[in-house]
Amino acid sequence: MNTTENLLRDYETFEHGADIGIRGYGKTPEEALSNLLKALATLQVENPLFLLKAPEIKDAISLSAEYMDELLVVFVNKVISLNSLNGAIYYQFKGKLEKRDGVYHLVGEIYGVPFDFEKYGFGVEVKGATFTLAKFEKMNEHYVAQCVVDV
Repeated sequence: MNTTENLLRDYETFEHGADIGIRGYGKTPEEALSNLLKALATLQVENPLFLLKAPEIKDAISLSAEYMDELLVVFVNKVISLNSLNGAIYYQFKGKLEKRDGVYHLVGEIYGVPFDFEKYGFGVEVKGATFTLAKFEKMNEHYVAQCVVDV
């Protein structure tokens, strides 16, 4: 993987056996998590036109975990659940990530659009995020958030 080349993009997906990896980059941890949602969203549809428009819906999100990679997996799984529950595709996060008393806390809102299969088509069914290759790290001046999702 050419890290410099990858940092020029906001997000990407990558093959991992029978599953698919998602990766988000950002200048801040929050931006990397937001871009990770874009990678997730592009898996779920054939035509991600919604990435070019302003979100129409939002939902609050508040999560905590002892380890950052754990928080990352919990975050992706929460978004996958909310996608199904709300008939939506979330592709943006705005909020704050901080560490207090040895615990990582993520508080903010996720933004998206109602899922419309006639506009966007069906992609793959994402069942959940796994700890496989899960990492959240700072590389040079950028953050990288990634994990493998079960499809």
